[in-house]
Amino acid sequence: MESLWLWLALASSLISAQNVEMNRRAKQEGFRLNLWRMGLSALFWLPLAVLQPWPEFALHWEFYLAAVLSGMALIVGFTIQNDLALKHNGRVAVLHMPLKAVAVFLLWALCMPEARAHYFENWAMTSGVLLCLIIMGGALFAFRKNDVSWQGLKAVLPIVGLYAAADIYTRLTMPTADLQSTLIVFLFVMTSSSVLASVLYLPWRPRPELPLSHPKLVRAAGWAAVGGTLNQVCFFAALMLGPSPAYVSMVALLTPVWLLVYHRAKGIPDNASPLAGTALVLAAVVLMYLVA
Repeated sequence: MESLWLWLALASSLISAQNVEMNRRAKQEGFRLNLWRMGLSALFWLPLAVLQPWPEFALHWEFYLAAVLSGMALIVGFTIQNDLALKHNGRVAVLHMPLKAVAVFLLWALCMPEARAHYFENWAMTSGVLLCLIIMGGALFAFRKNDVSWQGLKAVLPIVGLYAAADIYTRLTMPTADLQSTLIVFLFVMTSSSVLASVLYLPWRPRPELPLSHPKLVRAAGWAAVGGTLNQVCFFAALMLGPSPAYVSMVALLTPVWLLVYHRAKGIPDNASPLAGTALVLAAVVLMYLVA
């Protein structure tokens, strides 16, 4: 059971790759796709959430705040990622991953004295983790150098800050006594908050000339909701069960590798560097050995 978080993180990275590729091929504008995706996800979680005991608000109000903030972060993050995937190869949409992994690693060490003590007491493990992170980040940027530009990095910086803060705050505030029930409530509140914020933002939505509903959009959102729901379950469960939320972000760096494997299997033109992919995988394997 101690390594369950690792398998969940691996599953999340694989599902993320599938979601990025699917959204790129669907060619739907990010804001409207996210509105429908989160709406369908909220409808899925509603009957399950009703049956669960909800954490008492007076004692766990920060838990609900974390769910609301996570839902709002998803609006910005998913919209930016999807629009980047439409304009470029799907890997551009995941350029934020190494930066986020570094941000979460540093923030977690700053927030948790126990984490700092663990890192200082285990210099060999800490040095190995940092080296793996450097190799994985460098390999990801070397995957396709043409995709890495100042404009692309500026576009994903808001995702880095939002996602890193949401991960840390969620880990610190989510009750763990009954993780299954709590996670269901969290995901319902998160998806509902995302929908509500999207609806409030409708007058200022990007590309207002596009219709809010048409069959292709709803169909793409349905598939995105299925993939997104599975990914959210795996990711947030791993986030809570893992020794550090940063490790989940590090495992997520494998997402571009799964995209490369898929492209090669399907014969899709892809000039990503196999050497960089190999280095990324090897560093990930060492990382998993160090922290499992």
